[in-house]
Amino acid sequence: MRLGLIARADSRGLGVQTKAFHDNMAPAKTLVVCTSEAASAQPLPIRTNWYPGAQTCPGLPSAGDLDDFLNDIDTVYTAETGYGHLLWDIAEKRNIRTVLHANFEFLNTADRPTQWLAPSLWRITEWPNHTIHLPFPVETDKFPTPHLPELPTHLLHIVGRPTQDRNTDLHRNGTIDLLAALQHVTQPCTVTIRCQHETYVDHLIAAHSIRIPNNVNLKIMRGDLLNYWDAYQDQHAMILPRRFGGLCLPANEAVAAGIPVVMTDIDPNNTWLPKPWLVPATPAGSFRAKQIVHCHAADPAALATKISQLLTDPQWYTDAKKVATHLGRRLSWQSLKPMYEQICIG
Repeated sequence: MRLGLIARADSRGLGVQTKAFHDNMAPAKTLVVCTSEAASAQPLPIRTNWYPGAQTCPGLPSAGDLDDFLNDIDTVYTAETGYGHLLWDIAEKRNIRTVLHANFEFLNTADRPTQWLAPSLWRITEWPNHTIHLPFPVETDKFPTPHLPELPTHLLHIVGRPTQDRNTDLHRNGTIDLLAALQHVTQPCTVTIRCQHETYVDHLIAAHSIRIPNNVNLKIMRGDLLNYWDAYQDQHAMILPRRFGGLCLPANEAVAAGIPVVMTDIDPNNTWLPKPWLVPATPAGSFRAKQIVHCHAADPAALATKISQLLTDPQWYTDAKKVATHLGRRLSWQSLKPMYEQICIG
């Protein structure tokens, strides 16, 4: 069985996913889609060197691009999108199997893959009938063996690439909720916020009149990071009060690094993370992508209390580290690759 991959080549989530799939599943052919970020003032670099010998296309794949790519391919894997109807049309005519690892917020019922894959259990009952739940694995071998202290002092928050630059209250990872909570934290700690947008975090701080106390050393790391796993170096825990569900690569990566993740008590976080790691959240609006997405905001006081417990309770942190290591093993390529081979190669 010859496997084909439709990939992205930047350091956003899709690029991280498809690069890891390429390195672990060794597809026979790869088609790299280089979409423009014309609406963005800060486009990310395209790293076509990630995929030696790959076919590339600027913008959406044309019928000609797909005709060339699908030649001598038995199964095609693509993440989040099929990039239009042509993939399904041409693959069906050639009797080529297609696998779409979609995200619910971008779930397009007009897509026609042979096999749907859901990366989390978020709203799983609303997916097409033949959907299989299959988490996206983490390259645990990229992360160094953690040497964690008895109590954490360094906390990490990943903003990533904001997609709601103008509507900051809807941004997925709850950065404003963390900033609001830090105003109530009284213990000394260092909080590192990583954001691929140069001004997003500064805008949040100014727009919401955030006042970070002197006991909190706030570090804002701006711009792109060549190797995503470097973000977790010397970090002891992640604070990610995520506002809506779905695939969460930073949470998966954190447990792969052996560190616990404080998140909101919403679906799907509460389907796989321990209850002591979760904080209450209340409805906070909605928006439409391909599907209507309901947002939830963490209570800043409750989040501050959880952060304080994390910083001061050695038994809580010891137990959390053990659970994180266990979860990281479950999400590794070593654990999940047989399922990918069964679905994609058969």
